[in-house]
Amino acid sequence: MLTFLKILHLFGLMLGAAGGLGGMMVAIQAKRSEGAPPPGLLALRPRFTLITLSGVLLLWLTGLWLWLVRYEGALLSTAFLLKLVAAAFILAVALLGFMAVRRGQPGTPPPAYLQRLGPLAGLASYIAVALAVYVFG
Repeated sequence: MLTFLKILHLFGLMLGAAGGLGGMMVAIQAKRSEGAPPPGLLALRPRFTLITLSGVLLLWLTGLWLWLVRYEGALLSTAFLLKLVAAAFILAVALLGFMAVRRGQPGTPPPAYLQRLGPLAGLASYIAVALAVYVFG
């Protein structure tokens, strides 16, 4: 059971990373475009936000499940709490990105705050992974 949960957890990590990197590449190419970005490029944005959110949600579900099954919900350490804070920030940015794309008109750029939060979520991802390695070995 734990092995299967760990596999799903790593799959969530891959989905989240793929969606985040894909979204970043779309944003970079959209900024480089002279005039309006190509519609085909902008059509990728909703797909990448869904992939990112799906991966982050899978990470949360499997991570909490692993924590409850393996550690019985024990407070592990300050590093574990910091990892949860980083993961919560990543989830918040993924949700904001998903909602912004769903609410926005096709072809419009994401809100300016997301353009600032996106790179911070990437940094938080590195921090969360580093803390997970530290806490869980």
